[in-house]
Amino acid sequence: MDYEEADFQFCDHYSIVQCRGCDTIAFLRKYSDEDMFEIIGPDYHSDRKYYDEYTVYPEEPEKQNIEHPLLQFNEKFVFNHLPDLIQGIRNEVIYAYRHSLNLLCNTGIRMIIESICKVNGIDKRQKMKKGKPVVDNDKKPVMVNLNLFDKIEELHKRNLIDEKQKDILNQIRDIGNDTVHEIVRPSLRELHNYINIIDLILYHIYELPHVDFSKKGKS
Repeated sequence: MDYEEADFQFCDHYSIVQCRGCDTIAFLRKYSDEDMFEIIGPDYHSDRKYYDEYTVYPEEPEKQNIEHPLLQFNEKFVFNHLPDLIQGIRNEVIYAYRHSLNLLCNTGIRMIIESICKVNGIDKRQKMKKGKPVVDNDKKPVMVNLNLFDKIEELHKRNLIDEKQKDILNQIRDIGNDTVHEIVRPSLRELHNYINIIDLILYHIYELPHVDFSKKGKS
């Protein structure tokens, strides 16, 4: 019927839609009628804002506000003496963990190990040839970069970590290599354990030397 002759005006549109993010296909109904409006001014007839009603089938799942318990990551240690470089990387690792950025989190854990070595001056060694140190034309030692395995060994030699911690750091190093080169995605539970282990080692290196339980002012 003509628009002017209609007793009640409405629009009902149907569409098949596809999400541009997850590719989910759904059925969409867009409906509006002459009674679907809000009054936005003093004049009831002219100050109206009409709106549409959208219905999707199947219905969108209700969002859960319950956070995965692992994502909460309750920190077990308080750090007051971490070098800024290590603290910054650690903060980013925990952020990545809490937002389920597993690959970035695991790469960051490896970077924490690298940063421990860096702040302790463990990154290069003098180049050797046939058991003798190599020097340049100015008689200065020629230095070469250490790989992470050798850096961890040097941490152990300097008594910054013990034998068991050295083995654990090498295991985490290997896992980090798999993440970077083979794109292996660790689980949240695995990352949770790695961070706790790294935190324990960081506490051992940077906080434990400052702990003092001696009683002062004994009488």
